[in-house]
Order: sequence, then structure tokens, then C-alpha cells
Amino acid sequence: MEMIKDSEEIIVKFGSEANQPEIIFGLHSLAKLHAISIEDLYIKWEQFACQKPHVLTRVTVKSLEPFKRFLQEEIEKRANSSVGNISNNSNQLSGPKRPKMLKGINNSSSLFGFNISKTPIANKKRKLGVSNDSHNSDSSIKLEFPVDDVNSTPKSKGEMSFAPIKSESNGNISLTKTMYSSEKTGKIMDSLNPENMEIAEGYTLKEDDTIDSHVRIQLLNDPEKYKFRTMRQNLIECSDVLDEQIELFTKFVKEHLNISDAEFGDPTIQSQADVYAIGRIVPDSPQYDGFLNTESLALETSRLNGIGRRVRLNLEQVKEVSLFCGQIAVLKGKNANGDYFLVDKILDIPYPDFPLSSSEELSEYSDLMNKKSSKVIITSGPYIPDNSFDLSYLTNFVEKINSEIRPHILVMTGPFIDITHPTVMSGNIPHFDNLKAQPATLNELFVKLISPILKKINSSIQVILTPSTRDVMSTHASYPQDSFDRKILQLPKNFKCFTNPTTFQLNETYFGNSNVDIFKDMKEVTKGGETTMSNRFDRVAQHVLQQRRYYPQFPGSIKKMTIAKPNSKDSKSADSKIYKHISGADLEIAYLGLTEFVSNITPDIIIIPSELLPFARVVKNVIMINPGKFVKPNGANGTYAQISIRSPNVNDGSLTEIPGEENLYLHNVWKRSRVDIVTN
Repeated sequence: MEMIKDSEEIIVKFGSEANQPEIIFGLHSLAKLHAISIEDLYIKWEQFACQKPHVLTRVTVKSLEPFKRFLQEEIEKRANSSVGNISNNSNQLSGPKRPKMLKGINNSSSLFGFNISKTPIANKKRKLGVSNDSHNSDSSIKLEFPVDDVNSTPKSKGEMSFAPIKSESNGNISLTKTMYSSEKTGKIMDSLNPENMEIAEGYTLKEDDTIDSHVRIQLLNDPEKYKFRTMRQNLIECSDVLDEQIELFTKFVKEHLNISDAEFGDPTIQSQADVYAIGRIVPDSPQYDGFLNTESLALETSRLNGIGRRVRLNLEQVKEVSLFCGQIAVLKGKNANGDYFLVDKILDIPYPDFPLSSSEELSEYSDLMNKKSSKVIITSGPYIPDNSFDLSYLTNFVEKINSEIRPHILVMTGPFIDITHPTVMSGNIPHFDNLKAQPATLNELFVKLISPILKKINSSIQVILTPSTRDVMSTHASYPQDSFDRKILQLPKNFKCFTNPTTFQLNETYFGNSNVDIFKDMKEVTKGGETTMSNRFDRVAQHVLQQRRYYPQFPGSIKKMTIAKPNSKDSKSADSKIYKHISGADLEIAYLGLTEFVSNITPDIIIIPSELLPFARVVKNVIMINPGKFVKPNGANGTYAQISIRSPNVNDGSLTEIPGEENLYLHNVWKRSRVDIVTN
């Protein structure tokens, strides 16, 4: 019976290609060998597909053997972790399955504190070049980026001649050592709604056309609010923001679910009566670091409803559960013994409203496009591989944008030059023969190398740049994040620099863009067959929509690396290692209100770049897109997303008229759009 159940789940997760006895038996054996569920095995398969692009990423009998080696290598890396290995605590799903905890981490219902992470800020004026550090190489901070052994021979793609700088601690760093994916450039890997419409033709310039004649861009969030000073978090301000989140949800939950004030109660107080409780999902111990389960969750109340106290949750009577840290949840149950809150039901939080447009506005937008489809291209960094400083990927892409793709809008998200890139972290930036004056600061690195390439984009194509917290030229290294300065980057007027996150409007279509990887960072606690069998991307997307925030998890993820303590004798001992923070969500808690949906309106299309496999899915009538990495760490070609949106027409039935409202229509972008994931 177990084998039959696993076989069905394998086919659901891995697709119809896995419906072969050899593949089903092999995957079932791997799950049993590593003591993990089929869902966790599928997540590891996604990681394998991202890290091994040269291997056939579809499930076949041949690909099972390298997948088996990949799982074994993961075990060996964890067992023999050494200096320089990167660990990302946010990606808890990639680790081994831990035994179920029968009791909570802490049975107490007393008030606990938050571990508020510090927010570093990028030092954009840091000088570049060969390091003159007097310390020996053993005490230097390095990142090791192993290069996979592939059959293809590394080739040079660079159009310019570069001379690497030699360093005793880092050796030669080449700008042309790259690796290539076996996938053909421009190949469509996946499509959403391909049967609905053809790929849009793109921009065609006429003599009487202007930049603003086809697609109008309107920024919906206030960029001035993002210009706050970082690393100045105040505990009182942070607690006020977190408490306000619960209170705001309490108001509209009462309105939408018709729950009176008398029915709400304090879940931390012992009572034999059922009450409704609302609060934030948190671990039942502030010292937790790892997997959570249904036995180790607590509910944090607001000051008004429970004086901010926490109470442990008992979820035994709930069949379907999908909870995560930071989630605002509405529960029904009782605290009969004063020790825990016995949950009878988890209520669904209503989804926010959709944007509306009048028939006159829709007709105007359709006329702007000459009743043709609009074309939007979305890319996500990094744009430079980790094993080189090769800029030809971006150069070739710009040429294709101008000659072949010709989109109306190009949305580019960072990091453009990653602060965690080995050459940037070590300071060993190569010498550029084509430059008279070598870059002296991190800003100049972008201005002299990236800006000249971006300037070649046709001025009739409007370009939107969104930063990443890992961008070297960003002075704002926390989330929410201020935009780039277009003048400092020396970019032309067809470039628009938006914040992270941002909400903007392209004609009638509302776009949301958040450059923090919630799909990888969210650590769910799931229970129940329907919940577990559902697609994880859909579950995370539903949480984002229900919570009305682009990054609803709290606290945020932390990406760090292990380094040896100075003057440490035993480098293998755990006590001899310290952790260095290098990136992550880096939440600015006092300004988390800037990460919420603007005016509580759901965007038609939400863009959230992720390190996981690229995808385009429709979730609750919203198109969720992960364009994938532009360039993979080993130099293999990445992917980008291509969106074709048919012009609105109130007469063809593609739009939904709101009853009782005169001439107001839902956009229904998910019905009249096509999204393609294309290899770079």
C-alpha cells in the first residue's frame, strides 16, 4: 500500500514522465533510503536541476544516477563542512528530515522576545583591487564555488580582451572561463496559456511614434517613503508595526467574516468556551533554529487582544494545516487548561480585491496599442557567472532585445553585480584592457562596465530597473529597498529606477515586483493529504495573496558563511568557527508597511524572482512569475520570462463587468495573457 501511495504521489509531483516502473522504484528507494517524503525528494530534485543544468533535468532512468550522487554529495558536504562553504538557513527544506517532535520546544505560554536581525549596509565606496591584507591566506574570508565537471569544454565568449589579476590567496581570476548549457538559446522551456494567443510581435517604431505612444507606465507606490536611513531600528517602533499588522487584519476579518467583537477572545486565558483568536504564528521558543512542526507552534497576540502574550497551539483536531512563521492567522478553539490553545478550525482570510477599469479607460489603452498585444520581458540577476567576470551574456542579450525580441517593456531585476561574487568579495577585480582608467569604486564598476551595455538598448524600449539587496551599487541594503539613482548610474531617460518592492501599472495591467525570494525562504508547517499533495509554489503564492504582503515571513532569511576564528588551533571544531552574514531578506521591520499591497489591491501579475526552477502559474486569478536566473553560477545560460498581453476589448467577453457598477470591468489578465519561460 505504501508503494502504491508513493507511486501516485511521484506521478503527481514529477509529472507523467515519471510514470515508468524503473523511475517510480528508483525514486521510492531514494526517498526511503534518505528518510524523506516524496515532496521533500521533489524539492531536492528542483535543487539538483538548478545546480546541474548540463544534466537532463527531466526525470529519466539515466538522470536518476546523477541525482543519486547529488544526494550523496549533500550528505558528505554536511558531514565535512569546512571553511568557506555557504549555508543558507532559510532553505530548510533542502536538509534531511528530522524525527517528529512529540512535545513542543517550550510548553510555557509566557511572553518571549524576538531575535531581530541586524541590517548591514553595502559600502559602495569600498576600494577595489588586489588586497594588501597582512594576514595569511588561512585567516582570509573566502567563498568556494565548486565548478561541476561537465563534458563540454569551457569556451571564451568575451568580445574584449581581459587580463586577470594574480593574487596569492585567490590565484588567477578569469573573465572568460565560462560553461554552457546544452539548451538552445531562445528555446521555450515552459508556457502558460499557449493555446490562448500567439507571442506578441513586439515594438515597431514609426516616424510619428514616441516612447510613450504604446505603453504608459504609472508608478503606484510612493518612492519617497523608501528613502529612510537603514540600521536605525528602534524596538518600540518595530513592536508598534508588528502589533499594527494584527490589528489591521482584525478589522477586515470582522467585516468580511461577520464576527462580532464578543466572539473574539484572548487565547492565552483559560476558558471552557470556544472563542475566535487572531495573531501571528511564531515558534514556541525564541531559541529555535531549524525545522518547525505542528507541535512547536505558538500564537502571538496583539496588545489589545492578549497583551502581546504567546500561547502554544494544539493542532490535533485540524486535518489540513499550512502555517509559517510571521503568518497572521484566525483560529477558533479554546484554552481549557491554560497550557495550550486547542484549535478546532483555521479560518480562511479573505483575498484582497482586484483592480478595476472603466470602459473608456480600456478603450483608450487599446487604441494606444493599435489593438495589438503588448510584450514585456522580465529578467533576474545575476548577469555575471560566478566562475568568471564575463559580460558577453548581457551584451548578446541586448543585441537580441534590439533585433529579435523587441519588447515594449523590459523589466530587469538585480543583482546586476552581486556583492557575494567571489571576485567582488575578495577585491581581486580583473584588469580591463579596453578601459583607460580602471574602476576604483563599486559604483564605477557598474558605470564603466554595465552602463555602456545597457545604453545600447533601443531608446524606444522602456526599461525598468529594480534593485536587489545584494547589488554592489546600492546604498540601501535592507528590505524594503530604495531605488537606484539613474543619474549616478549614467543611464538614459528611457530607464526608470523603481523600488524593491514596487507596484506599477502598464496601461491597464497592474504589476507587482518583489526581489526577495519568498518561494525559497518560506518554511511551511503542513499537515493533511490535500495540503501536502498540492503544489508548493501555489501554496506560497496563496499565502502571499492572503497576507497582502510580498514577503509575509517573519523573521526573514539569513544567508551566511562559516569562517575560522583568528588564532584558532582546531579548525574542524564547531567552537573554532564563526558565522559571517553575507545576504538574506534583511528586513527593516519599522518599514514593513511598504511591503504591503498598495491600497489592498491585488496586482494582475506578480513577479518574484527565485533561485528555484523558473515558472509561471495562475493562482487565484493572479499570474505568478519566477523568471529564473539570467546566468547560472557555473556559466550556463539561464532563463527569462516573456509576457504577451492581448489588448482589452469590452465586446469580446474576455473582461468581466462588475454587476451594479456602471462600465467597470475586471481586467482578467490571466485569461488574455501568454507567459513563456525562454532560455537566455
